[in-house]
Amino acid sequence: MQFLKTFLVLLFATLISVAAFPQNTEVVGADTVGADFTGVRTKKSADGQKYTFLFYEAGRLDTTFVVVDDPAAPKLTLSAFNSSGAQFDGASFGAAHAPASADDLSAALVCGPCIVWRFITIYGRRALLFITCLGNSIPTNCWMTLTSCMLQRDPWVCFQGILCSAGLIKRCLNSS
Repeated sequence: MQFLKTFLVLLFATLISVAAFPQNTEVVGADTVGADFTGVRTKKSADGQKYTFLFYEAGRLDTTFVVVDDPAAPKLTLSAFNSSGAQFDGASFGAAHAPASADDLSAALVCGPCIVWRFITIYGRRALLFITCLGNSIPTNCWMTLTSCMLQRDPWVCFQGILCSAGLIKRCLNSS
């Protein structure tokens, strides 16, 4: 019983200390990114059926995903484009960078777009809404944490992601 009390006190202290530290909330506009930005910017069409995900690596556009969410279609339509705008097969893109095992995450984490592609293809509209909600609001330093969460068996319960940006994550989980 004493162990449980100690554990709960330490867990509470950890959460309070994380909340006390200033969060990196510097968010650059949706159309511009800083020279060192690595992460995702999202855009949603006015009709809510087309989503664009722009992946940046060190301030440079690396990959773009366009997802069409037609309510009449049974599945989402995903298209992938490289930095020069040429379309490529996203299915092979995702499979080429998939981890060989749950323990081999380091190779997969190198390819953030691969993880997001896989996440959207597995979880569909829920993943699409979650990433769109996070898009331009998540601090840059949280994207690596979130991509590692997306590789977990249950990505919706990821302690590291919640610690990184608790309020935003909770809001996005509730909206997806």
